Amino acid sequence: FSGTYMQGRHVKVVVRVRPTSDREKRENCRNVVQVVDGQMLIFDPKEEEPCFGSQRVRNRNLNKRANKDLKFVFDHVFGENATQVDIFENTMKVVLDSVMNGFNCTVFAYGATGAGKTHTMLGSQDDPGVMYRTMTELFNRMDDAKDEKEFTVAFSYLEVYNEQIRDLLANAGPLAVREDGSKGVVVQGLTLHKPKSAEHILEALDSGNRNRTQHPTDMNATSSRSHAVFQIYLRQQDKTASLNPNVCIAKMSLIDLAGSERASATNAKGARLREGANINRSLLALGNVINTLADPKSKKTHIPYRDSKLTRILKDSLGGNCRTVMIANISPSSLSYDDTHNTLKYANRAKEIKSSLKSNVVSLDSHIGQYAVICEKQRQEVLLNNTKITFFSYLELFTFSVLLVGKHPSLPPFLPPSRVSEALQRIFSSRAQIRQEQLDLERQLKENELRQRYSEEDNLQVQHFCAKEKTEKATCKFERKIASLRTQQQHICKRLKEAEARFLENDGLLHRVENEMKLLKSNDQTSEVLEKDLRCHRLELEVSDLKQHIKQMVELTAVQDQENKRMQKMMNILLPAYSRHYSSLCESGLATAVDEKENQELEHLVLRERGVVWADQEDAGQQQKSDVNKANTQAANEAGRVGVHSDLAPVLSFSYLLYHQSSPCSKSSCSCHLLLSAAVSSCEDISYKYHFNFPDFFSLTLCTLLQYYNVISHDLTGNMSVHQRGKKWKYRKTRPHDHKMLDSLQQ
Repeated sequence: FSGTYMQGRHVKVVVRVRPTSDREKRENCRNVVQVVDGQMLIFDPKEEEPCFGSQRVRNRNLNKRANKDLKFVFDHVFGENATQVDIFENTMKVVLDSVMNGFNCTVFAYGATGAGKTHTMLGSQDDPGVMYRTMTELFNRMDDAKDEKEFTVAFSYLEVYNEQIRDLLANAGPLAVREDGSKGVVVQGLTLHKPKSAEHILEALDSGNRNRTQHPTDMNATSSRSHAVFQIYLRQQDKTASLNPNVCIAKMSLIDLAGSERASATNAKGARLREGANINRSLLALGNVINTLADPKSKKTHIPYRDSKLTRILKDSLGGNCRTVMIANISPSSLSYDDTHNTLKYANRAKEIKSSLKSNVVSLDSHIGQYAVICEKQRQEVLLNNTKITFFSYLELFTFSVLLVGKHPSLPPFLPPSRVSEALQRIFSSRAQIRQEQLDLERQLKENELRQRYSEEDNLQVQHFCAKEKTEKATCKFERKIASLRTQQQHICKRLKEAEARFLENDGLLHRVENEMKLLKSNDQTSEVLEKDLRCHRLELEVSDLKQHIKQMVELTAVQDQENKRMQKMMNILLPAYSRHYSSLCESGLATAVDEKENQELEHLVLRERGVVWADQEDAGQQQKSDVNKANTQAANEAGRVGVHSDLAPVLSFSYLLYHQSSPCSKSSCSCHLLLSAAVSSCEDISYKYHFNFPDFFSLTLCTLLQYYNVISHDLTGNMSVHQRGKKWKYRKTRPHDHKMLDSLQQ
């Protein structure tokens, strides 16, 4: 990370005085807050003594408390007539500027119950609050800059209720807070949502607010009983090409705190009393943190962030790498005298908190290992551009040559075959690199899917075997691993689509060359040379494809073999234990009919005995198995994962090249495709006929590869044939390299 530093920035504190309520007007309450100007207010101002003529009437009431007449100065003071637009314009516009420049920002409303915090942050449908207006303005700014920058937005919404963290956008249990060395404070399991528009965020806010915990009290009929934290993550990157592109990442937190309250004022009992105690506990911890940070000697003092879940979440916002704005909401009424005084004292202390701001700019050239990746991508782009330039220059010569030969058949072709061969060489060189990248990404994707599958199987085993405490811990670990694998899967799929787009572009260039070659068929010698050259390039690419398939199959086999060894070790432990327990049940006479049936099925599996069924039962079983596999596969695809019971064959089969009928070599290519399909079908028929699935994927893949390699090798050598007699392989007129390849495939 790198970025711009802004040293010594204080927390910005603004105060909003809410209007007098109807109840306060009925009770004729005294106004204890006097707004002097836009930055100053007086708490409990002195009352002017009444005058009679030119003489002041001095009639002191000894029982009356003396007015405090305290003067407070803040960054901004909003009076009773201030609107939501005034709050947004004078508070959030500067915050949004900082977020767009890559700085973390936090805005939180602080105050007592009924002081107007929720109204300031959320507002109403007719008069939206800070959160709604901020989201609308953010998307407007993104639309204005969409031509220069690429934006990615994600958001989350949580509440802290009774010292437990709950996701307001997902139906989940309490969430845990973790400390991450690079990310800071992280709420484990909190869902992140990617909005398509500002309306999507506003709908999520409405949904989260409906899920938020609210209960009426004597102080406030719609009192919020939890602290709500709404966080927006903004990632932006310049669209202009650069050798050292920078990614700017910022986080904005909008927080609506629950109101502090006195139990005597709310007359709370039972659950409401416990809620109030937890609210006051967290706000007391927040006050202690503010006092410690505002103390000049706090650098040598422990800051009690861990006293509450709220202060742990706000750790980055108070005194960290964050621009913080505190909106202190107060009531002008004497009914809230102590609450207003405490709020103003905390707000005044918060002004002294300093933070060292730093814009979060991720430099992609921060590590020397990134240079190789950047250079490789640029080299591929240069190669593709050179191929296009060469192709279009040759295409002009092709067209001119075709016109000359068409008008004057006696003329020789204008473009020599060597130039055409050079063009084909460039196209197929780029094609081979793209294809290699495609297959490597496919291998990574399939390995990712296998690991998801094995993780789900492991989680099921834990659920069936382990105790509750270990199960909960293992479930959290499983969810983290699955989330990481799915993120990696999305990244691989994105890169695979980009590679496929480049391959299609290369394919278009190749087919245009083929069409131009067909126009030169009037010259038999030139046409024959070009067709042989094209056929040679294609066969070389197919052989390279096959070698890459074999290499990647070996890597996937290693993943499968590792899982098989673990399962084998588990079976070696479970089978003797099961045998002992079943014998004990039989000796004591506690074995049921279900236990005996399961024991018989287990014996059949261990002894590898085949079941005997009639032909009609076999067909019905095959149909039922096929339907189950299709249903499981469809459900897994809809869920975006492999699934425990899904078929492994699609996961472990790679893509292969298939040429169009318009190309000169389409006939042999189609035969390869048909043999490949037939090989897959025959393997599936074998698995159904004998009522077992292949424990690994060797049989399916090797059968496919052997059939495929036979056709390609026959095209290359012209005099090789491979036959299977019994269990031995016979070779006739083949090269040593072919013998070695077939031996490795057979092994």
